[in-house]
Amino acid sequence: MEKISGMGKETSEISDHIKLHIENGKILSLKTHRVSKSVEEHIKEAVGLILDRLTYPTLVPTLYTIIKELAINACKANQKRVFFEERGYSMLNPSEYAKGVREYREIFSEEMSNEFGIKAKKKGYYCLINFKFNDDGIIIEVINNTPIAKEEEKAIRERLEKGMVYDDIAQFYMDNADTTEGAGLGLALILIMLKGEGIDPNFFRIIIGEDSTIARLEIPLSDKFISVRDPNQI
Repeated sequence: MEKISGMGKETSEISDHIKLHIENGKILSLKTHRVSKSVEEHIKEAVGLILDRLTYPTLVPTLYTIIKELAINACKANQKRVFFEERGYSMLNPSEYAKGVREYREIFSEEMSNEFGIKAKKKGYYCLINFKFNDDGIIIEVINNTPIAKEEEKAIRERLEKGMVYDDIAQFYMDNADTTEGAGLGLALILIMLKGEGIDPNFFRIIIGEDSTIARLEIPLSDKFISVRDPNQI
């Protein structure tokens, strides 16, 4: 276990793919390369501890589901990057990107997810979940250190726009049951879940950088909450 200077702070290597930054018993960040059962348990633990402290325990299921979905998306994006690199496909070339995505969807499995999670770690790709919170609100960021292709950015915008239209999850599923973009429907569902909790979906943003992608969720708990904004947000 590697200690960080400062009372009550430490970085803990939980396993070969989980690292936690803890302060005064609270998880402040979780770094991983694949979403295993252990990672899911640590996400649930962090959410439970934070919301219990802020006396909002009813939000635990929703917040846990959202963070888990975002973490899975981040790890899959990194693993897809490894997949493309191994096959020599460029994510900047539209035809190669389309071919790579098609092959990725056709052959990828749970077993390959574990394998490519290890490969992603070796290449330095990761998913980082940051928790920031006080009595006024919560800010959660799920970061993966790979850029997004133009086609992916367009798809993300479309999914978020679709999520803004619906308020009912059941109706959303009925209208989108035959979509070919099933893997990306989670983003739209996140917006619907936030609406169901009375949280403005505009507090959820995707921030695209040159070498990273950040999914940020802000949850105001008082009128003193100050939102963070970025010019590159979707």
